[in-house]
Amino acid sequence: MPFDALRVPAVENLAPDLSRPGIRAVTFSGLIILVFSVWLALEIPKGTLTQTDELLTAERTREMLMTEPWVVHYNFNRSFEKPPLQYWLTCLTLPRFENRSVAVRIWPLFYGALTAIALAWLVFLMKPGEPWLIPLIVAILVSCPLFSTEASHAMLDTGLTFFTTLTIVFAELARKRPTWWFAVAATCWLGSLQKVPVPFLVWLLILLVRLTDRDERANLRKGISWLISSMLLAVVLMSIWPLLQLIKYQMHPGILFHEEIIVWLGPEGLGKRPYLEIVLELIRDGGLVGFFLLLSPFVTLFSTKDKPAPAVREIAIVSLAVIALAIVSNFRGVRYILPILPCLCFLLALLLQRFLCRESRVRVAVMVGLVVLLLAGFIQAELKMIFRQKDAADEKVIAEKLGTLQQSGAGTVLIKAIHTGKDLMWDSFYLFHGNFRFPVASYTVEEIRRRTPKPPLVGACVVRDFPVVREVYPNVQVELARAQFICWRVPAE
Repeated sequence: MPFDALRVPAVENLAPDLSRPGIRAVTFSGLIILVFSVWLALEIPKGTLTQTDELLTAERTREMLMTEPWVVHYNFNRSFEKPPLQYWLTCLTLPRFENRSVAVRIWPLFYGALTAIALAWLVFLMKPGEPWLIPLIVAILVSCPLFSTEASHAMLDTGLTFFTTLTIVFAELARKRPTWWFAVAATCWLGSLQKVPVPFLVWLLILLVRLTDRDERANLRKGISWLISSMLLAVVLMSIWPLLQLIKYQMHPGILFHEEIIVWLGPEGLGKRPYLEIVLELIRDGGLVGFFLLLSPFVTLFSTKDKPAPAVREIAIVSLAVIALAIVSNFRGVRYILPILPCLCFLLALLLQRFLCRESRVRVAVMVGLVVLLLAGFIQAELKMIFRQKDAADEKVIAEKLGTLQQSGAGTVLIKAIHTGKDLMWDSFYLFHGNFRFPVASYTVEEIRRRTPKPPLVGACVVRDFPVVREVYPNVQVELARAQFICWRVPAE
């Protein structure tokens, strides 16, 4: 059956398509999302948490449970670097799941499934008469290695992707009913609580694109009061948490500038990457799909055969604008364009649809290529998940031992050479896996000699650095040695 034969007439009120093709398409989409969720649910328990950002999520949550449940903590101090939404959610699961990897990774998985559903909703709104576009776009999204691997990591980006996609959905609904602008304001607020206000940026870009079109400008004027009110509401809501940190939790205004604004503009180190780093990483981490995702907005905008609909043109321009801003604003890591990845999948599916509606030979070739593309994406994602399962069992034992040795009044020290590959994990690894009850301090070999902390102490280092510890503390006692790692104790003098 030709792909275009599955189309059904669009309806004015966007009521659900209850035709047989529509029901089949929605059911098939749901099956894809279910299989995707089960696959990731089987993957997230595997391996010890070793990735820095995952450990930060886990440790910040653990310390919130031990200290103040409403404000983020790290190393037993209040931390104002990230907003608290996902940490609040993880507080619900971390004490209740035996496998702590699952406890912190389950929310990105949940967000990933919701993102696929939100994208399906967006497709239905824009192409209500083409129900088979929904499973096609959902399949492209979940097979993209960048999306699936991020949805299995205990990081904040997948949640931000969900709120950004939902912002675009509500902005599309606001074309006919301006009251939906208030839903846009709510998702912008939640996005700012999740990580950074990317949904609000996308909202502004959508409005700028619509202002360039005469018909869109006229439509905006009709609901201008709703639009202005909702934008003011969004600004007020997004200001609540920073103001609460300033007033209630005594955050210094300088910290607000450094850890909120500067972090948004680009953490130190990101700007050192090449300007085309996002392009290269999307192709590398996105697999074969990533290459075509990059091409899709350009083909959509500059195609001479098919002029895109205003809504499709809007998504293409917004996608390119976000990528460009990520590059020039110092955010040169591919994770920073993850929020518009569903939009790129939407554009790619529309391009594939053109070929699927052609004569049988072309359609068969495209379908075979699409199957290969999707399978390659799933295989690459699976391999990435396998490779991330770093063997850290020995160092985890050292962290656990160090945690049991901690006592009030005794310092905890990690000695890291930083410059070498074979070294201790990050502080967050020891804090989380050792269930530390007190803060930890990190020193290099040079620093431990220059500003020697006073005993009593407990600490860890690699075998290479232990002679320096013995030189500084002649009475040091080895408590546990495992592989290249040593846990030691220095009693009070």
